[in-house]
Amino acid sequence: MSSGQRIKNIVIGVLIILGCVILIAFPQEGIVITAAILSLSLFIYGITRLIYYFTMARHMVGGRIMLYLGIIILDLGMFTMMLTDIPRIYIVLYLLVIYAFAGAIDVLRSLEAKKYQTALWKLSLISGIINLAVAILCVVFIESPRMIVYFYCAGLIYSAIIRIVTALRKTAIVYIQ
Repeated sequence: MSSGQRIKNIVIGVLIILGCVILIAFPQEGIVITAAILSLSLFIYGITRLIYYFTMARHMVGGRIMLYLGIIILDLGMFTMMLTDIPRIYIVLYLLVIYAFAGAIDVLRSLEAKKYQTALWKLSLISGIINLAVAILCVVFIESPRMIVYFYCAGLIYSAIIRIVTALRKTAIVYIQ
């Protein structure tokens, strides 16, 4: 990881923690704020994937996947933006499905990493299990928006701390002779 990527990950981690503090301070509006932040981040990420495709990836092998990924994520961002006008229960369910899906992906990635005997598979497994646990706790307390915001913020703070720790961890340098 380059020093620019390290700084970027630390800044993103700190911004996530600050966003969680704001969500905890205003838990009643927290669900709508979370949906707005998620839609904006998905929208920006989709645009960056499309820019990457049109500037570089279209000339690469398998670059068309970046086009598909950009379009799908851009659509998800716009769909999430549309959700802010409907009842909160649908927003909560949508956010929980995304959070549970991310947790399941982390667990599956960690199992694959264990198969290849990499060192960080345990951290990825714990992260995925915590994401799944947060999603399950939110489903259990679905009637209380305040508890959902608290659990969601706890999961995001954990993810931000893991991001910062990963950015500060020394990485091995591979030399080709």
